[in-house]
Amino acid sequence: SNAYYLAHDIATIYKKPTPIQIVRVEYPKRSQAKIVEAYYQTPSTTDYNGIYREKYIDYEAKQTNSLSFSFLHISIHQINHLVRIDKQGGIAFVIIYFKTIDKVYLIDIKDFYRLYQENLKQDGRKSIKASEIESLGGKEAKRGYTPLIDYLKTVDEMYFEK
Repeated sequence: SNAYYLAHDIATIYKKPTPIQIVRVEYPKRSQAKIVEAYYQTPSTTDYNGIYREKYIDYEAKQTNSLSFSFLHISIHQINHLVRIDKQGGIAFVIIYFKTIDKVYLIDIKDFYRLYQENLKQDGRKSIKASEIESLGGKEAKRGYTPLIDYLKTVDEMYFEK
């Protein structure tokens, strides 16, 4: 999707690399190098960031094989990062692909953080069900051919057409 948006001059959004510390490299052939041992240097913030409609955009992309998304699958430092982006006026959200029902949802970080906080206070469920997402403030991003997930149409609905 992001390659499509870039090629059509719609948005400039890139996947952020995860910083690693290379510890050991082997050279099976003179012209090849193989990393055999490496560690994450620091926890990565989020998966994607860039510019869309003159606004900074930053989001974390997740996938689940279940009908719910567990809060265990996102780190608090990622949530805090997105909350800071939102406070500075950027567009910040979590995008979740529910593989079993082949649906993608966007949840604004304010709604996601509220749900996260509510679940911390309770000793109950620590997840979001796919069937509840729209009633909790999220919106479905339609899947298609080009782009595969047209999530920027959903971003338009959530952030620009209010």
